[in-house]
Amino acid sequence: MPPESEEGAVAATRTPPMIEQQRAEGFLALGFNATQASLLAATRHEGRYVEAGEVQRMLDAGCPHDVALRILL
Repeated sequence: MPPESEEGAVAATRTPPMIEQQRAEGFLALGFNATQASLLAATRHEGRYVEAGEVQRMLDAGCPHDVALRILL
């Protein structure tokens, strides 16, 4: 395998955790604790990840964090 292909393969294996970490940081910024943020970042519903924008809209509409977690998890 050429070196650039190996590098791409390594990058591909690192991408999901890095993306999940970025997603968790977004949930931390919304006021969730680290455990909650990690759970939200890893949660999929009907093939889609929970998006921070969706959660932000819930919170803006007055939904408490604990209720949002129960709905989304």
